Amino acid sequence: MLRRTILRTIATGAGALALAGLGIAGPLPGTANEARAAEPIKVGFSIAKSGYMAAYDLPALNGALLKIGMINAGGGLLGRPIETVVLDMKTDAALSAKTGAELADMGVDLIVTDSDYDLGAPAALAAKEAGILAFATGAADPKMGVQGVGWQTFTGNGAAQLEGIVMAEFGFKEKGWKKAFVLEDQLLEYNKSGCAGFEAAWTDLGGTIADQDVFMNQDPSIASQIARIKGSGAEVIYLCSLPPGGASAVRQIRAAGIDLPILANVGMTGNFWLDAVPDLTDFWNPTPMSIFGDDPRAEVQAFATAYEAEYGEPVPQAYAIFGYAVIEQWAKAVERAGTTDAKAVVAELETFDGEPIILGPTSYSGDLHIQVQRPLLIEQIVDGKHSALKLWTNAYVPDMPLLFRVGR
Repeated sequence: MLRRTILRTIATGAGALALAGLGIAGPLPGTANEARAAEPIKVGFSIAKSGYMAAYDLPALNGALLKIGMINAGGGLLGRPIETVVLDMKTDAALSAKTGAELADMGVDLIVTDSDYDLGAPAALAAKEAGILAFATGAADPKMGVQGVGWQTFTGNGAAQLEGIVMAEFGFKEKGWKKAFVLEDQLLEYNKSGCAGFEAAWTDLGGTIADQDVFMNQDPSIASQIARIKGSGAEVIYLCSLPPGGASAVRQIRAAGIDLPILANVGMTGNFWLDAVPDLTDFWNPTPMSIFGDDPRAEVQAFATAYEAEYGEPVPQAYAIFGYAVIEQWAKAVERAGTTDAKAVVAELETFDGEPIILGPTSYSGDLHIQVQRPLLIEQIVDGKHSALKLWTNAYVPDMPLLFRVGR
């Protein structure tokens, strides 16, 4: 029998101070006891506790559990405590489908899936079959939504195209680069979509794609791609990838003597991969939050404080905030609907129009269950150290054909 876990509350000590920073009070006298006596709301997680996606999923899981703990500390949701079940899909699509089906059989009210479309969609499809709401933490492919998996699927992330667009606008407008080399990792649809967004915005601004090439994340060598970079005349490289292959690509580019600035996507956020490229410089990526204590938003700093108070360590990866935000917006919709019924909650989510959440203004519609215009924090790496630069809201908004473009 699978073990179920009721989260402990964090309404005392350092946790209470962190809650205050997020605008959340501790439980009123008797409220928590009354909530515990009510029938629990059940949230199931089909996430990677192992494999390469664990670096993204485990922090996102902790962020989600942090928010659930806060809700339980305040008396629960609809006066009911939230109970959680966590199943490991091990960065395996087949196990994603299996764990999703297992959670559906348990009768959970929400299934939170992996941080990637390719690996989270099977669990979301199992949720669809059971009529259960599914919410990916960091999946950035628009197909994790109404026009892909189905009407009851959402993602807490912005579209991967948005990441590429933000970096194109930053590189062209802020840095003045005009000729870019695009290097696309074809492991995931996420990478392909990020490159599509960059190319569309870059050329719309008047930039030139000097050349482009593809590789696979597990390729041991990108020597041929490096030769093309050297001969391209590019002023900047746009890399859409994620570790470990993305880190290997950066290491090989620098080892080949190429010191061109590199723009990347959110998949390269964090510092867990930097040992592969010591003293890296001239590297920029967008991120949902800075984990280095210099995020310009007070509410994000409060989240980081609460996370450290709960888990005894700083936020290890920016995807943690996606998990928190998924529960935040789902709980808002449940409260307004007055029920956890999937159709009613979806209807409420689809009314969000610039809804203020920790990640910024959030909007959904009957046609789109992903963000296409929301600020991202641009951070830079100099001598192996990160620093936050500025929040950037994209001016170029991707249309439907771009969002659902088939990758090359």
